[in-house]
Amino acid sequence: MTPSNKTAFDVAWSFFKGNYALNFAAMAILIVLYILGMIPILGILFIFAYSVFSLAFQVYFGKKMQSAATPQDMAEVAANTKIRDLLMEHIDVAAGAFLAYLILGIVFGLLFAIFAGMGAGMMHESMQMQGMGMHGEEQMAMIMMSGMGVGGFIVLLVVLFLAYFFPGVMGKVILADDFVGGFKNAFLIFSPTLWKSCFNKDYFLLILLWSIIIFVALIIIFALSATLILLPLGVVLAYILSLYNAAVYVFAAQLAKE
Repeated sequence: MTPSNKTAFDVAWSFFKGNYALNFAAMAILIVLYILGMIPILGILFIFAYSVFSLAFQVYFGKKMQSAATPQDMAEVAANTKIRDLLMEHIDVAAGAFLAYLILGIVFGLLFAIFAGMGAGMMHESMQMQGMGMHGEEQMAMIMMSGMGVGGFIVLLVVLFLAYFFPGVMGKVILADDFVGGFKNAFLIFSPTLWKSCFNKDYFLLILLWSIIIFVALIIIFALSATLILLPLGVVLAYILSLYNAAVYVFAAQLAKE
């Protein structure tokens, strides 16, 4: 299959319409886990389960793409897939990747919080300097430099930089064979070799268009979710979007030319 956003959507749609019962069952499981995640304290376990199963669906879907010659072949794949396969066949890979991303999320969250806290302290000091002869442009410059903190801003820039490589990394995760592989491949986000392989025209255009599509799709999903009557449509769109994402991840890994 030719790597493109159109092909990714065709693959996702073919899989979805190939077995409505399977896909609606998957959505129901995710919805239940999400709702249970609202339970105080205990809910965090259900949120973890929701995240792992969401990844497991994408890994299963992405791996099956490897043996499909055309997007239409994914309808047959879906027809022959049982909900247990979708849930459990590659849950080890999904669990490994989830643990890695959880660690990364905690580390970056702590770094941002630390630098933001330092920035808030600097802002307080700059405000006190007003009575010490610092006025006008000098004070404004100090406040602008402090707010979030220079360090926090740098952390944010690093995250945005790494986001460009995320689809390719997720593609590598999908190609992993076990828990250890899923865990290790998630950390390829820091690999200069992978960074270099992602700097090519085909990868850039794929991710650029994907970013625009995701942005627009999320706006639509949020709009649909704001109305109870249209909420089910928003859920279906979000699920198809997750399949589309998985297809883009696989294509991104293919286009990351090493």
